[in-house]
Amino acid sequence: MTETCDDYADNLREEIVRLTPCVHGARLKEASDHTGIPKSELLDFSSNQNLLHIDITESLTKACKYINRYPDSKYTQFRATAADFAGVFSENIIPGNGSTELIRLFAETVIKPKNTVIIPVPTFGEYENQCRLMGANIIHQKYEEMLTITDKQLSGVKAVFVCNPNNPTGTLIEREQLINLADRCARKKVFLFVDEAFIELSDPGYSIATHVLDCEFLFVLRSLTKAFAVPGLRIGFGVAPITLAKYMNVARLTWNLNCIADTVGEWLLKHGSKFLYNSRDVIKAEREWFHAQLAHIRGFKPLPSQTNFILVDTSDFPLTVAELAKRLLLEGIVIRDCASFGLENHIRLAVRAHKENITLIQAIEQTSMEWGEKIGKKSLNAAIKQGQTANSRVGCPFYPCHFEGQDCTFCFCPFYPCEDTRTGGEYIKRASGSKVWSCMNCHLVHKPEVASKILDELLKGSDVKEAWKRVMEPLL
Repeated sequence: MTETCDDYADNLREEIVRLTPCVHGARLKEASDHTGIPKSELLDFSSNQNLLHIDITESLTKACKYINRYPDSKYTQFRATAADFAGVFSENIIPGNGSTELIRLFAETVIKPKNTVIIPVPTFGEYENQCRLMGANIIHQKYEEMLTITDKQLSGVKAVFVCNPNNPTGTLIEREQLINLADRCARKKVFLFVDEAFIELSDPGYSIATHVLDCEFLFVLRSLTKAFAVPGLRIGFGVAPITLAKYMNVARLTWNLNCIADTVGEWLLKHGSKFLYNSRDVIKAEREWFHAQLAHIRGFKPLPSQTNFILVDTSDFPLTVAELAKRLLLEGIVIRDCASFGLENHIRLAVRAHKENITLIQAIEQTSMEWGEKIGKKSLNAAIKQGQTANSRVGCPFYPCHFEGQDCTFCFCPFYPCEDTRTGGEYIKRASGSKVWSCMNCHLVHKPEVASKILDELLKGSDVKEAWKRVMEPLL
């Protein structure tokens, strides 16, 4: 007889049963299935990786020659190359199948059931997920308060997690400040886990990887996935004190890097420094432009960022995040809803190539304009149904009208966009390159006597075209 799910769960670890999957971006298969748009044609702003690409054909060709052999399970060459790249020794390096495997490996090695860990909010969700899997108790701390954790707060704690630059805020902490925290943690025998997955796309001068040579309770995570835009290969490495690295290398899965990841990863670390240097210049310039354009969108508040993505507060935007994401998805654009980070009314946008960023800006502007037109027509229809009372629409939430000296007017022109330059309106060009109809110089519809005539026509049953012909044309 088949056991029910609840009965079956009794045979499993409690931590597994209670665990919920971590939410990530780059859900392109799901987006493609929903829209029918091929994955290759979707513009993915939900995944944060280098907007430039490096040619790895040479290393891939070489790697394919080894496909019929097992990789070196000690990854001697990869570790030596990663050590040179990070400024440490090969004994300090732990190869990993991407960042997530290394987070799991650290938790497996260090954290025991009922241990307490401190995790900032908001930040990358895998830290908490992997710690809960090990049975840890979680203490949340505001990200901006991580550096002010007191020795008293560190008492009885097993590990502290910090993402630098932080995902999703793009915040970068000064190197000396993190070193100070690492040393304070070490004195209390608390492990400090520092995730530097985005450091190469921000400023590697902030890295504290070399501090593992002086600090016995520090672990630093590095990722090739983000830096070299190779998420499909899953390549990363940890940097740790020799003793910790030794235990983690014993605990990690044998052959956790396949021969392609091993060979390509080594090649990237040897030959990619100039590519990364150029990438940082391009990303910085594009991020500054992109940030400025996002700030021009009404209701958008992009937060300062020091890496290759931008967190945007959309609390004042007329659409909810879910509605905006839905509408953009229909245009083939994927964005990151930040609800899983505990951030309501926020989205995270990767800094992509210039033309792609323009496409996103234009799509948001168009979506906003279409929504405004829809709401305007809805409000107009509601006013018509309520009828006219002494030339006032008392059902309007803005009655008496907020325009001084006026009794009733339109909050949204029923003729928008009329595209008639005789009104004073015109198409204006946004900085993003898109065009939008502007009514800034048109005041006809907002004059009380004109608004009253238009409303009279609409209440009689005239459609918008007839109302325009009978009221607006004589004025023009």
